[in-house]
Amino acid sequence: GTAIWLHQRVGQYDNFIGFIEGWGEPYAYFVSELQKTGYVFGRHFLPHDAGHVRQGMIVSLSPKAMLEQLGLKNIEIVQRVDDISHGIQATRDAFSTCWFDEAACKDGLVHLDSYKKQWSTTGQRFTDIPKHDEHSEGADSYRQFAQGYKDEQVHKPIGEIGSEGW
Repeated sequence: GTAIWLHQRVGQYDNFIGFIEGWGEPYAYFVSELQKTGYVFGRHFLPHDAGHVRQGMIVSLSPKAMLEQLGLKNIEIVQRVDDISHGIQATRDAFSTCWFDEAACKDGLVHLDSYKKQWSTTGQRFTDIPKHDEHSEGADSYRQFAQGYKDEQVHKPIGEIGSEGW
């Protein structure tokens, strides 16, 4: 599965203005869906393994390279955290600056709300490992924002925006 949160930084707030998701769709589908929004995009954050070449594929390219071939620009790979609990804590901390468009992010919000830990029947307790199910893609995608986004860019005045965007 693939999940994409559409984010914009306004002042000190992180606005989530859309959510795109699909299962088994090619990368061209997601690039097309992004283009349909009509938005001007800044950076695209991909998980740590998006730079790895996929073995056994007809074309030996990484997801990042495949997306670049489809015209996506400004792709950044979010570094893997040593301990998933640190990424989850960063995600919890990030909520304090976030606003979500309730309608446009409805499916993504369901995923965030339903994200949970695995249950151990042996230990009769929840483990520290997140449960990988239909909700984990949307939640993990949001976690990439929390782990990777830094508002480091200096925004140019509108008259100075070139083809490179912000």
